[in-house]
Amino acid sequence: MIEPLVNRLQHYTVLEKGEIDMLRSMPECTRQFKKGEYIIQEGKNPVAVHLMLEGWACRCKMLSDGREQIMGYLIRGDLCDLHVTLLSHMDHGIRSLTPATVAMIPEESIDRIFDASPRLARALSWGMMVDEAIARHWILNIGLRTAEARLAHLFCELLLRFRAAGLSEGQGNTIDMPLTQVNLAETLGLTAVHVNRILQRLRQKGLVALRHKKLTVLDADGLREMAEFDERYLHLGP
Repeated sequence: MIEPLVNRLQHYTVLEKGEIDMLRSMPECTRQFKKGEYIIQEGKNPVAVHLMLEGWACRCKMLSDGREQIMGYLIRGDLCDLHVTLLSHMDHGIRSLTPATVAMIPEESIDRIFDASPRLARALSWGMMVDEAIARHWILNIGLRTAEARLAHLFCELLLRFRAAGLSEGQGNTIDMPLTQVNLAETLGLTAVHVNRILQRLRQKGLVALRHKKLTVLDADGLREMAEFDERYLHLGP
């Protein structure tokens, strides 16, 4: 179940068998979460590193009036903040968007990996830097891009992230898409009605298809052009 993490890390560096075995042998406590359940709530003390094994989750913050901003998506193979246990409390929440299986990895296990394997430590640190790069592009998305470009950019990014984790389907252009229009609205700073209109336009232009909670990118070049998408910020190798 840890293979998506291994696949992702090997885009950053070539891992030897012993290093992969080290990842696979990490002690963990596995928990199941229902859709909408908090994996860890804002303000709580983080006591372990969370690894997504199944399902989707999001980073989120909510205002007192109930409005929520989604600030990042977590898919299979994603670590939810490698050094989160350094913090005394969470400054945001992590909530499941689908039924999810999450491994709770003790801080000591991460420390041992960093001590035992500089190359694996480098790959894990590289992954953290990519997460920060994604966050910067999300800020740019909301601040400057048109509504159509925001959604197109998000779809381009998710497609490449799924490919990197070995989770895409078909010819590599189909991924799981359990997100609701409300989820997308809370991600892109739009209303659900506006998201619905944009999805219709993307379909009409022959760029994407959405069926049975699957997203298929039909015209990758067209979607990239609409989004002005430059994949270099994902640092997926040469």
